[in-house]
Amino acid sequence: MSQEIQIVEGGYYLESIRGRVGTGDTTRDSEMKNYYRCSVINETRVRIHLLDNNDEPTGYSEEVEASELAERFEFLPDFKPREKADPKKERSNKICSRAERHMEKEEYLSAEFEYNKALALDEQSVRANFGMGQTYLAQGEPDKAKEVFKKLANIEAITEPRHKHIFNEFGMQLRKLGLFEDAVRHYSKALKISPDDENLWFNLGRALWESGDKPKASNALSNALRINPNMTAARQLLEKAYKGE
Repeated sequence: MSQEIQIVEGGYYLESIRGRVGTGDTTRDSEMKNYYRCSVINETRVRIHLLDNNDEPTGYSEEVEASELAERFEFLPDFKPREKADPKKERSNKICSRAERHMEKEEYLSAEFEYNKALALDEQSVRANFGMGQTYLAQGEPDKAKEVFKKLANIEAITEPRHKHIFNEFGMQLRKLGLFEDAVRHYSKALKISPDDENLWFNLGRALWESGDKPKASNALSNALRINPNMTAARQLLEKAYKGE
């Protein structure tokens, strides 16, 4: 049955087509979902463009009345098309893989060379910047590592869920290098994504403790213990705070 539907220039719409497939005993219900992008022609007509699996126009389109749009389609106000693959970023990631193999073999100069190549392609790469910092630390060059980690702390992508595996390790490196302000800022951003991660709370508490802010450190450590009451390291550090050590 027809219903009101928003007509939005550049908006995304879903058409669900139900039917039965197969024959005999193999017959089953099926539903096919097709996604479209809309171009407004006038107040009563639109052109809808069928999208492919990468959310790009296929070349097929239909001109339909607003009433048909309402009958056939569902408006998707929150639809986000897939990001286009970036060849440079893909190449950068492949080079990072080579660099990581060199790191495993303790071939630090070769790793540094590869990470530089990766950064030339994608200077905002979390993977390449973190790897480069680790390479400098392995070569006994903490000042160079500090510069890389300071830069990385300001790259917003560091706190995206896909980089969760380096949240803690990166923060610990910042703390060990005495970059307490950057470490605290990093852990605070990470906790917005993973607020129930006791390790993030503990490491935030430790960074605050070492920076001299014991009241805030106590609060962070208490949060870690609220999530995991058996976290011995957090309890021991919190006891020091209560004793004023």
